[in-house]
Amino acid sequence: MQRKPSAKAPGATPVAASLPALRVLSLLPGATDTVRALGAADLLVGRTHECDWPELQRLPAITSDKLGPMQPADLDAAMSACSGALPTLGWCGGGAALLDQGLSPYRTDVERLAELRPDVILTQMQGLGPDLSPDHFLVALEQLLGYRPVVVHLAALEMEGVWADMRAISEALKLGREGAAAIQGLQRRLQAASEGARGRHRPRVAVVQWPDPLFAAGGWVPQLVEMAGARDVLGRVEEAATFTAQQLADARPDVLVFGLCGFGLAESQRLAAQALEQLTAACGGGSSAAAEALRRARVIVTDGLRVFSRPGPWLIPSLEVLVEALHGEAQGYGHEGRLWALMPPSPGAVAATAPTRGSAGIGGVAGGAAT
Repeated sequence: MQRKPSAKAPGATPVAASLPALRVLSLLPGATDTVRALGAADLLVGRTHECDWPELQRLPAITSDKLGPMQPADLDAAMSACSGALPTLGWCGGGAALLDQGLSPYRTDVERLAELRPDVILTQMQGLGPDLSPDHFLVALEQLLGYRPVVVHLAALEMEGVWADMRAISEALKLGREGAAAIQGLQRRLQAASEGARGRHRPRVAVVQWPDPLFAAGGWVPQLVEMAGARDVLGRVEEAATFTAQQLADARPDVLVFGLCGFGLAESQRLAAQALEQLTAACGGGSSAAAEALRRARVIVTDGLRVFSRPGPWLIPSLEVLVEALHGEAQGYGHEGRLWALMPPSPGAVAATAPTRGSAGIGGVAGGAAT
């Protein structure tokens, strides 16, 4: 018997009927998830192109990807270049260009933003530092709109920061006790998911956030791994850290998780297979000790559009994915085949931990789409 998957409904009872008539623009999928979970989705007037809740598709999407399809290495370099150019736009007073390129992680349709006339903007301003401050964006918004909206900058680096961001959204939307109660409910659900791993074996886990260059997932992910009853052997709280193939082999992970930010499950599986070949080759290939250490690890791939990558209510299904994937003997949540999949082992490899449930067992991508 499986628990009902929570990924479909990390939401709360609507309370918008008692709310002031704020106009809220969300420029982050995780922020949209939070507004919905707080019961205030009726306040939204716009969203990102990656906000995928069916009932919110009626809202205008005013963002788009900054770059077209690229290989991961090229995409990483291009995004770094885009971020580095933002202070120049701030110095030159290019308000519309600054908002287009820097108001959110995506390109923002400035004309549509002006038409929506938001009171509150939920976002993560890009390129902030000594040469570019939030005031540059606020001035640009005032020039565009004729007034200064409330801008909630969401930049959590660890789990407590995620909760703080959710509270900041609740406060900006004036949700009061209803908002606080909804957040407390989400915290209880996260803790309940963690209870499913208590007292079980503690596998050594490495989570890959980006395949080229190699980055280990940081931020809240190592904390989720810990809550799932495992040990993260590469990740650091607050920051994603680069690593080499040899460092990965030396860490001797029992389970290697590819949580590739921004890629769906099918594309993540393709990139993970490619990365595994490159990692094995970089370790000397063949029967080298390092290559053998990598071949022994079970390999899990997640849906990087949702799992780990959307701080907010989606961290609950993300933790459930880890518990389900790492502890095959535990009761499942129905996420296998939908939010995560097991990669087939290398020929001759010996599994380091017990197989998960599912018809394919340890040797294949088990399970079907969850219902």
